[in-house]
Amino acid sequence: MRKLLLVFIVCLASFHQAYAEDEFGEEDDEFGDFYGSEDFVSIATGSKKSISKVPAIASVITSQQIQNMGATDLDEILETVPGLHVTRRSSSNSPIYVFRGVFTRFNPQVLMLINGIPVTNIFVGNRGQTWGGMPVDGISRIEIIRGPGSAIYGADAFSGIINIITKGSGELEGTEIGARVGSFNTKDAWFSTTGQFEGVSASAIYEYRKTDGHNELIQEDAQTRLDGIFGTSASLAPGPMVNFREQHDLRIEVKSDNIVFRAGLQEREVGTGAGIVEALSPSTIGASTRVNADISYQVPNLREDTGLQFQASYFSSTQEYKSDLILFPAGADIGFGAPFPDGVIGNPEVFERHYKSSAVYSYDVFQSHDIRIGAGYNFSEVYKVQESKNFALGPNGEFLTPGSPVVDVSDTPFVFLPERSRESYFVYAQDIWQLSNDWEITAGVRHDDYNDFGSTTNPRVALVWANSLNSTMKLLHGRAFRAPSFANLFNINNPAALGNPNLSPEKIATTELAWDYRVVSEVQAVISLFHYEWKDIILFVPDESLTATVAKNTGQNVGYGLEFEFKWTATEKFNISGNYSIQNSKNDQTDERVAQVPEWQLYLAADYDLTDFIHLNINLNHVANRSRSSSDLRSKIDDFSLVNLTLNWHSPNDKWKAGFSVRNLFDEDAREPTPNNGASVNIPHDLPLPGRNVYGEIAYKF
Repeated sequence: MRKLLLVFIVCLASFHQAYAEDEFGEEDDEFGDFYGSEDFVSIATGSKKSISKVPAIASVITSQQIQNMGATDLDEILETVPGLHVTRRSSSNSPIYVFRGVFTRFNPQVLMLINGIPVTNIFVGNRGQTWGGMPVDGISRIEIIRGPGSAIYGADAFSGIINIITKGSGELEGTEIGARVGSFNTKDAWFSTTGQFEGVSASAIYEYRKTDGHNELIQEDAQTRLDGIFGTSASLAPGPMVNFREQHDLRIEVKSDNIVFRAGLQEREVGTGAGIVEALSPSTIGASTRVNADISYQVPNLREDTGLQFQASYFSSTQEYKSDLILFPAGADIGFGAPFPDGVIGNPEVFERHYKSSAVYSYDVFQSHDIRIGAGYNFSEVYKVQESKNFALGPNGEFLTPGSPVVDVSDTPFVFLPERSRESYFVYAQDIWQLSNDWEITAGVRHDDYNDFGSTTNPRVALVWANSLNSTMKLLHGRAFRAPSFANLFNINNPAALGNPNLSPEKIATTELAWDYRVVSEVQAVISLFHYEWKDIILFVPDESLTATVAKNTGQNVGYGLEFEFKWTATEKFNISGNYSIQNSKNDQTDERVAQVPEWQLYLAADYDLTDFIHLNINLNHVANRSRSSSDLRSKIDDFSLVNLTLNWHSPNDKWKAGFSVRNLFDEDAREPTPNNGASVNIPHDLPLPGRNVYGEIAYKF
């Protein structure tokens, strides 16, 4: 509490000074500016719409807000969104985006888009096992929807959608170069440029990051527990987390009146965090290469009230290892009768690619109906699977005893995943019906048909009532689905988890009520209530006829909660914003709360222009009331409060800019919970988050 009090003393002191300076200045009429600058979002309907009237619970974060808060990675930005918590998985310290208590280990229930194109990996259904984060200097804005979106986007727009819009020629000016250095031996650099020639504009952005990552100690790991069982001493714990990361990001855009072409490359090399199987593995380096390209064509010279757009895209991603993936260290005994002198080694590598195409026809009927009809075809494939290992079954089905060399089982029946493809078709329709100046109904439905698990239909309906100039109310209902991943369907030769080709998709039905109210022109508040039922959850559960667990549709969760957000523009130079979220999610069969997710969160930020050229941001993120499962005997998970401070400066001609940021200002010992298997826990002291860390940056535009 002393830290919280100090933060708000600083904020109040800044406010008092800002108010005193503004009190005797010229009076501003901010009413028109406030409404004229309202954020717009496009992912809720497919066309731009003001955030207060969009038929969804949405948030928008701009590049200026990202710069103000001093974020250096996407996850730091997303943690500021109401109802969204970024927790961590021990494997590669990968993020888990928990919307409203919807939590699973691999997090396939969240759809991430880059410029409207999914970056979903079909192996496990998320962003990839070696996601490795995303830099922020090339981001123009981020649009987030909390709640279902399958009526527009199909699979995996389940608990939430994150659309990252990168900077293009319409936003970039000239050429900019920048660099950042900071804690954990972090070195960042970026370059952007744009130009125009005979009606064609083009832009390019390159970003580079290399960091050792935070290296807080893991006191005990999975091997510590095995050492206690088998009498070995192989564990590398206590030892530091391995959060090494090297990133290359390249974005290109070419645009004319009717055609937009985008392409991107993301290369990653990452450490294993606390270990792929929660046993420290400091020598292993995972890698990924992601390539995307898309082209959109707007048919010209149609009637003024109609539109026709075609889009095609390509996306590929890999999961690779630059060095052997050591699951358990040298000398480990995992119950095979003897220790493994070189450690337990397995190198599962997956290569996949996706082709998507769609057409959308829009028609504004009598200016009261905005109708959109779309159709498309998607083809995805795991086109190459490679695996080498020194345990379980070899290329001829022989049992690999401890001490066996690493052998290649690729292209044999004993690989961990068969090479497969997936085809799907979809059609959707949407009508935005302007009943009157104050009332609007959005209704839509999408049907998806898959060749490997069947078809699914997902509707939505939204009623938006602008009951006054400064007040809007929304009542929303929608359904969504999560497609079974290839690991869910086709895992084979896995001693722990086997796939099931008879799975159905997960389903969720969500009802929301929201009120967006401008108390006065300087104060905006939004309150949202939600309730969802999540059915046919895909879990790996024990099978009586097998020693492994098998993927099955089992379990049902119910969740409800409230989200409150506000912004107060106290003066021209000072504003305070924040949000508070509370949710309760539980297993409807056992009545047990969902473990590891926060019951409530608080985020507060104060922004103050110290001068015309210096901006101060201080923000607080408080995470509270995370529970453990009833079978987990550990003590309660501690709450935490992280405070960040950022100072930004720009020159009078905007050519130069510089920034200094301190994250976790008070060096809080914050941790994300680790799972348990009954009373046994691989990492009993949870996953530590970074301690205090600092960054300085400078950029020049010419």
